Amino acid sequence: MKFNLDGLAVYFPYDRIYLEQYQYMRALKQTLDAGGHCLLEMPTGTGKTVCLLSLITSYQMANPNNCGKLVYCTRTVPEMNSVMEELGVVLSYREERMRLDAGAPDGAP
Repeated sequence: MKFNLDGLAVYFPYDRIYLEQYQYMRALKQTLDAGGHCLLEMPTGTGKTVCLLSLITSYQMANPNNCGKLVYCTRTVPEMNSVMEELGVVLSYREERMRLDAGAPDGAP
């Protein structure tokens, strides 16, 4: 799904988003807008990775000259591999959605 978060088009690769995920992304966006640093925590299994990657990649695309680095830490290589896999899902969805939006008549969603 593509949705607007305080003026930012966010590409989220799943059909549904939970309130906690939306709140997580909103807090992260507010920190990025303020130019600060952020440390966010959510329980296991709540979709932290997809939220973070969806928001950051959307933000970077909208603000290519005004977005710093994302430092993503994991404990193990398999965890990092999982993150990279999820990043592939997010970027593939964004590319597909942008291609569809570009072909839509009159900019329809």
